[in-house]
Amino acid sequence: MYKVAVLDDDEYWCLAIQRYFRKEFEVSIFLEVEFFLSQASQFDLAIVDFSIPRAKFEPKISGSEIITHLKTTLKNPPILVLASGFISQSDREAGQQLCLEADDFLAKDAGLDQILIQIQELIEVKTNQNNDSNNKI
Repeated sequence: MYKVAVLDDDEYWCLAIQRYFRKEFEVSIFLEVEFFLSQASQFDLAIVDFSIPRAKFEPKISGSEIITHLKTTLKNPPILVLASGFISQSDREAGQQLCLEADDFLAKDAGLDQILIQIQELIEVKTNQNNDSNNKI
């Protein structure tokens, strides 16, 4: 079962994702940045809130900066998806511009069905890419 992390200060949204995804993925919730960063490499995919409150130890880090940090410091970072409740599903291009290093953007107003489909597609693409690269070796 694929492992998904959700980093968001909105505990109710995290719990909704965890409950809705439970048959498809093993979902872990992180409400604080420092706990997520220490375990981020263990996940296949991470949903990172754009407006997560700043960490106590790193006062200038945002959701976009967390993704950039993980992309540059981890050898095999998880699929990193930036999420926001401030940008609508109908304007995904604007969301993608918030963090060019993110593998995708997720609008929280997309609905749980659409979010699940989006996450399944991202994991499928990554799995196929890994299988293709393993076959070339």
